[in-house]
Amino acid sequence: MRFPRLFKIVPVLAILIGSSSAQNLPGSLSFEVTGGFSNATAESKNSLLIADNNLTDGYASGFDLKDAPSGMTGGGPAGSAAFQWGKASSSSSYAHPSALWFSPAEVSNVSPEQVFKIADLYYRNGTIVTNTGATSVELTLQLAFSNPSGLSDVTTTFSMDLINTPNGSDPAASADIVKLGNPASALTFTDAQGNTYYLNLSFRPDANTMGNTLSSADEFRVYEGTQGKAELWGQFSTTPAATTPVPEPSAALLGGLATLLIFRRRR
Repeated sequence: MRFPRLFKIVPVLAILIGSSSAQNLPGSLSFEVTGGFSNATAESKNSLLIADNNLTDGYASGFDLKDAPSGMTGGGPAGSAAFQWGKASSSSSYAHPSALWFSPAEVSNVSPEQVFKIADLYYRNGTIVTNTGATSVELTLQLAFSNPSGLSDVTTTFSMDLINTPNGSDPAASADIVKLGNPASALTFTDAQGNTYYLNLSFRPDANTMGNTLSSADEFRVYEGTQGKAELWGQFSTTPAATTPVPEPSAALLGGLATLLIFRRRR
């Protein structure tokens, strides 16, 4: 089954769709987050791609829910989204397509330059047939502000590269990768001096995962035939970072952070 609307090839970029006039960034922000996947780049005409950006009414036809995240098995919370790519390989012991699930967090009392959790991202690394998957997909974030009231919503897009590695005897070398194509996106917010603010985005890796060689702030890696979870962290900053700062362990503890998990599928 083909989904032509997902096959459009687009450059790696960040787009802001919202108010065209600059707004001063308030000292404290609270907002709801909505995520969506779009503009996937197909590997070939044989690619099988499905995006569902409204999980509150269930999943799109053809979506494989094997090992779906807890709480997202029959649908998902408001603002959640999912993307699936590839034809499952019949010769694999884990014959399921690859998939991403986005589950937003509630964000409150965020200050400029503060690093905060914006969502959870779940990755099922299925075993798929060559040339049936995707090489990239865009994650669009819409921020609807509740504090201060009346502040215009913003929508910003981050490219995610889907890097499928050849499978071999080395599990680490066979791990597939979700990589941020652009870790910073320009916003219409400015400071008192007129400096532009950016939304910086990063993954929250687990320092104990393979000596921190499998994941980093801009790469989220998962073993073949397994599932993983990473936290997405944001930051409103006047400095567009190639790699968004990640809190020190003590700050993470005070913030009540959960660590990234990479885990083997249940047998």
